[in-house]
Amino acid sequence: MSLLKFKFDNKVFGIVRNQKCATTSIMSYIAQVLWNADPKEQQSYRTFQLNAPGVYIRDNLYENYADQLSTCDVRIAVWRDPVDKFTSGFTHTMYSPTGAQDNLWVGKPGLNEFLANYHYYMNNPNVNDHCATNTARLGDSKEAYTHVFEYTDADAISLMLGVDTIRHRVALSNQKLSEDNRKLIVELMAEDYANGWC
Repeated sequence: MSLLKFKFDNKVFGIVRNQKCATTSIMSYIAQVLWNADPKEQQSYRTFQLNAPGVYIRDNLYENYADQLSTCDVRIAVWRDPVDKFTSGFTHTMYSPTGAQDNLWVGKPGLNEFLANYHYYMNNPNVNDHCATNTARLGDSKEAYTHVFEYTDADAISLMLGVDTIRHRVALSNQKLSEDNRKLIVELMAEDYANGWC
């Protein structure tokens, strides 16, 4: 979704925010470094704009921040199994306790409806942020990065930065999928399998 670019320990760090890949925790680690934020507080784009303007470079697609990332000494990608990422994004955006999704549904709410009208739902920026492929956010090659972590290993970033490790909103996917739905999701996330983000 974005590039978080900052200086730490005489190096320029670039960490790509890839939604549904422990990024709320990672933003907490960065905030601890930049403004001594309380590790228990969840951070957002707004808190970065207030406390560290210019660090959070908001842009959805990798190609729009690839050049800025390439200038960083430390370039970090965090990825997630494509099917798990998709189902977590689906649950997060389409079953939000805020009810934000209520006006989005065009059919009976559920994964079958979402998959049947996938392109319609992906036109919503929030759904797109959370259900996009790893490739859309991280690019088509791990070679662009000095460090690559699966989202369950994102705590390694807190160790690199020497800050407290507190996980925010990290949950393992527990979505039960039919074999047909799993196949459809694999097809939708095909570029991740082609590019090794799996």
